[in-house]
Amino acid sequence: MELGSRLKKAREVKRLSQYDVAHILGVSQKTLSNIESGKSIPNIFQLAKMGEIYELDLLDFLAKEGIVLTKYPPPSFLNP
Repeated sequence: MELGSRLKKAREVKRLSQYDVAHILGVSQKTLSNIESGKSIPNIFQLAKMGEIYELDLLDFLAKEGIVLTKYPPPSFLNP
C-alpha cells in the first residue's frame, strides 16, 4: 500500500473528513486529496502533523513504507 493510501486509511479510521484535516494542516482539501491519491507527497511538517492527528508512530508508519530513519550521526561515526 502506498503512503497516500495509508494516510487516507489512517484518516478514515479516525473518522475525519478531508476538509477537517486540510483545515488543521493549513492546506486546501485538494492538496490533501492529491497526497492521499499519490499525486503528491506531504512535506515533513505536514507528515508530522498528520502523525499527531492520526495518533501514529511515524517511525513505524514510515518503516512499513520501506523508509527507515536513523539517528544522526550514526553511532559508527562517533566511534571510528
